[in-house]
Amino acid sequence: MAAYGVVQRRDFASPFDLADEEIVWDMSGFELPDMARLYRGHDGLREFWRDWLQAWETVEFKRLVPEDHGDHVIVEVDQRNRGRGSGVDIDFHYFQTFTVRDGKITASGMASTKAEALEAVGLSE
Repeated sequence: MAAYGVVQRRDFASPFDLADEEIVWDMSGFELPDMARLYRGHDGLREFWRDWLQAWETVEFKRLVPEDHGDHVIVEVDQRNRGRGSGVDIDFHYFQTFTVRDGKITASGMASTKAEALEAVGLSE
């Protein structure tokens, strides 16, 4: 859950302590077409966070419900962001998957439903 706190605080150094150098950050399942793609490695992660966070005045995680599945963690997320230019609040509800090996996040993905998240990491309900 530490990863969400560093994003909310806009801490751009700490996330790299949690992420493997070869991380694959898969946003292809997210609802924002201009960002729906794969980001690879620390440079890709920096690019994603820079682009994502510049659009928002605030980022707030309202609810985080993690489920441990061994090498995989699935987090149900309710998030509210306020647009930097518009001031409009936008609510997001999604499931984020994390694959963890040797204490580092090696992959992350997004899904609209829990079933999709489980399937993405090779599990089922």
